[in-house]
Amino acid sequence: MTRAPDGPALPPTVSVGFLLIFPVRLATTNATPAFDVEAMPAQDAAAHDAAFALAEEHLLGRPFREGGRIRRRLIGRLALSDSGPGAPAWADMTLITHSAGVGLWEAWLPAPPQPLDASRWLAWLDADNPESLVTRLWPALAAAGQPLGAEPLWPRLYFPHVILRARDTPLETLLEQQGEAMVRLLFLDRSRLPLKPAVVDATLAEDHCARQGGLTLLGRRAALDVLAAGRDADYPEQPRLPPQPALPFIVTLETLLLERAALDGLYARLARAAPQSVEGLLALKREVLGALEEYYGANFTGSRFTDSVTIAGEVLLGITDLVDALMARLDAVGFEITTRYQNRMTRLQFWLTIVFGATEIGFIASGIATWHYRTELGAVLAWTIGAAVASGLLLALVLRRWIR
Repeated sequence: MTRAPDGPALPPTVSVGFLLIFPVRLATTNATPAFDVEAMPAQDAAAHDAAFALAEEHLLGRPFREGGRIRRRLIGRLALSDSGPGAPAWADMTLITHSAGVGLWEAWLPAPPQPLDASRWLAWLDADNPESLVTRLWPALAAAGQPLGAEPLWPRLYFPHVILRARDTPLETLLEQQGEAMVRLLFLDRSRLPLKPAVVDATLAEDHCARQGGLTLLGRRAALDVLAAGRDADYPEQPRLPPQPALPFIVTLETLLLERAALDGLYARLARAAPQSVEGLLALKREVLGALEEYYGANFTGSRFTDSVTIAGEVLLGITDLVDALMARLDAVGFEITTRYQNRMTRLQFWLTIVFGATEIGFIASGIATWHYRTELGAVLAWTIGAAVASGLLLALVLRRWIR
């Protein structure tokens, strides 16, 4: 940490990278995205695939990875022109798809070393700024998703993850002098008004990192990963790939965001058009239970880190509330369908009672008429039909009042 002559300490120089995540709904997960990108250098692509495969296998388990519920495809490197000094010059694009029919566009944007400047970075991450890095990616993502039938869920569910490495500054010093700036990054807070110290302290205390000199924060709208005063061999001065120590958090975050997107899609579909039959309701319930597999924690190994981030993420990202709302709506739809079928069965029983009752009375009337009019078939039929119709109308009036 340097200090200006007779002034406050200057912000430390840090290595920074931005992992921008854009959830989508997909009509198909097998088509090829229509991205106009360059191929990543073979060494970078191989390192990326190997690192994420190892992290996924460690967190989710080999059977889950081989089951194909989540699939990762490295798309290529998208050049970013006119980004300005210090801004990322490219974005490495990855598509992550889930068997529930949702996916994540993931863009990794490494920046050159620069002073920690939260205000500048917030402008790059601003979804309302037409010149930001985020909004500049949207047209390319929309075009690339057309073969997949992609329905974008951004900017509502857009989620950035900021990864910082401060090699020459201890974490304690960094938090003391830049703690508020880092909390503003986590909140995506562009206001010039300072945050309350109690808010800053409480937010920084929600640390999920178990490493010495590390800080991992998860918020409702963004995430932040910091490693200070340490030389990370996987994170050079100009980072090309997400650093190895950050991958467990990234994989956990991806799984949570896929889960949220899947549940959001199911809830929206249920709100637009509820199933009209018991069979449709059962099929939807099976789909919901399949989408909830990650939510119920069946795929995590149960490490301290995973438990901590997953429990916090399910609350912060609204997954718990979404599950409750989805189940409540499913119960309401199930009750409506059950009531509708019970009403139909009641009506069916009503008319069957009338038909069989009237028929029985008609048979009785025909027996009496046959005894009186042995040779007059017309009179017998008139008595039979008349008695059946009259008794049917009488039964309908009596039972209708009774069932009301």
